[in-house]
Amino acid sequence: MFLQSPKRLAARCLLSQQSGLLKASFIPKSRFRNNIMARKPHNFQTRNFSMEPIIAILDQGTTYIEMIHSMSGIPWWGFIPLLTIALRSVITLPLAIIQRKGFQKQNSFRPIINALSPVLKIKLAAKGQESQLARKLNPNKSPIKSETEGLTGDKIMILASKEKFRRQRKIFKENGCQSWKFMLLPAVQIPLWVSISYMLRTLTGWSTLGTRPIDPTLTTEGLGYLTDLAVSDPYFVLPVVLGIFALANAEWNFATADLMKLTTRGVRNSLRPTAFDMIMTMSRGSIIFLMAMSTQAPAALVLYWISSNCFSLCQNLLMDKFIPVRYTPYRRFYSTRRLPRGAVALIDY
Repeated sequence: MFLQSPKRLAARCLLSQQSGLLKASFIPKSRFRNNIMARKPHNFQTRNFSMEPIIAILDQGTTYIEMIHSMSGIPWWGFIPLLTIALRSVITLPLAIIQRKGFQKQNSFRPIINALSPVLKIKLAAKGQESQLARKLNPNKSPIKSETEGLTGDKIMILASKEKFRRQRKIFKENGCQSWKFMLLPAVQIPLWVSISYMLRTLTGWSTLGTRPIDPTLTTEGLGYLTDLAVSDPYFVLPVVLGIFALANAEWNFATADLMKLTTRGVRNSLRPTAFDMIMTMSRGSIIFLMAMSTQAPAALVLYWISSNCFSLCQNLLMDKFIPVRYTPYRRFYSTRRLPRGAVALIDY
């Protein structure tokens, strides 16, 4: 048995007393314990997303379409294209004109923006050479290289590209033609396309969300061999026509992007695709999917899709004629009327 010194025994007694006080201080009193036990548990409510308000609005729109059709007296094969033209002309056409004018304004600055790249590269290369020459003349300088001394060819290209895009955003912002404003048209056009498609699906009985019966006039107001617009085309004529118009519209938009130098198509030694190149590939794939789906869809719905794509194609043709976006000398219509007033053609093409 080991004997402990008096100092050690006193220290152990003091520690035991302090630990006892700490334990006692953390013991809740009975009235606090009773209050805690008497509290009621919180009732947490879960939020459920419901499509019923949206479906109710779309059903109301379907009722309006039926009412306008009955008042007009136009058969469905003519009413659906006229409805498409009216809605697109009132809702999306003004936005498309605003977007095209924004593209036109952006393209007017493209020559200035593209001219920045070589100038920025030359400036960065000159700064790098000056820093390296200063180090050679002053060997007692710090061994840690500065940013300009370590500039390589790849770094110069990256820094010049960043500065170019920074100045581009500044120029677009100062002139009110920021790229984010061009998202307004698809933000309106896509919901409109989905809404009208849902309404026609409801009228033809192809939708399971609503309980509306099939409009009987759709079974008799067809055209040619397809008198019943509530069924799919048995000869697949409408899906083929839809694919032709959709592909022509997509390729025309891609050609416009080429004129704006937004794609790498036709550019030599370019292995880096742009966002528009990826959009082109996705659009072609979506056209194939749309054609496959239209083989099973009611003819009235496919007729609306054809009318919408035909309107978009005509709209793009007219806008490229009267509101061109390109600044290069290459044109689609081969006429000198597209040159700015007072400009002289330097290239005979």
